[in-house]
Amino acid sequence: MAQRDAFTSQEMEWFRASLRLPGVADVRAAVLDDLSSYSGLTPDECVERCRNWESWSVEEWFAADRSDIEGLTDFYRTTESWAFDLLWYAYLQTAGYAYPTSVLALRAAPGPGHGRAHLDYGSGVGVTSQLFARAGYETTLADVSTSLLDFARYRFSRRGEAARFIDLNDEKLETGRYDVITALDTLTHVPDLAEVAASLHGALKPGGWLITNFDVRPPSKENAPFLYEDDLDLKAMLHSAGFVPSGHFGWFVTYRRADSSETSQQLRLLRDRLFLTSRPCRAIRRARRRLGGTLLRRVK
Repeated sequence: MAQRDAFTSQEMEWFRASLRLPGVADVRAAVLDDLSSYSGLTPDECVERCRNWESWSVEEWFAADRSDIEGLTDFYRTTESWAFDLLWYAYLQTAGYAYPTSVLALRAAPGPGHGRAHLDYGSGVGVTSQLFARAGYETTLADVSTSLLDFARYRFSRRGEAARFIDLNDEKLETGRYDVITALDTLTHVPDLAEVAASLHGALKPGGWLITNFDVRPPSKENAPFLYEDDLDLKAMLHSAGFVPSGHFGWFVTYRRADSSETSQQLRLLRDRLFLTSRPCRAIRRARRRLGGTLLRRVK
């Protein structure tokens, strides 16, 4: 229901409009024009890159040692394949062929956007920030990927749109600046999540909101950049940083920024230790994953 409503919503019209270019009304053509003009490839070559981005990403990953933080950061900082994936996925959202991630995030944000500050953490090519800007937010893009931030700047410049950009390799988030933070399909790529969760908590104004998800995946060559295969620790780290879960929208969770000294928050952390990250809970999760894998193999 939420996905269907999102596709026909005003927010989706804003999203389509944000992807278009002056003189290019077709979203697909505009997306390919962005990629082609920036990369020097033809539109047809860009389509092939978009459709085969995952194999390209695997090549980028295994081109160097990613076993330490330096190698991991280098992958994200320099990746080119993800620009093609992210922008093509944005087009697919507008056409109804993909989950409307950015639109649902905006629809989940509490209150009107005008006069409020938004941070897109792990902003990629900037499409979520563009949408939030259409809704009236003052938006900031933050990413460890210098290559994706450069492409996002190019896209914003072509459209005459204003935004702030933070390269997380060189800059830190400001304290108490933002009303809403989105971190969509991002946290499973963060090795130091406890530190990042504390930073996001500090960057929000009192009562601010974090909108995020946990795209956990089993280990594989294609999933190498996804650092977690279970969401239990991820949730616990957010709770420990002072985030209170307040609702769900499809794949995503909204969190309210709370004072970590609140009695209710202390009780939540105790409950996490007893249940969320306990050994029995982990064992149940592992058993379910094994069972799911067995059933999948039988189906195949």
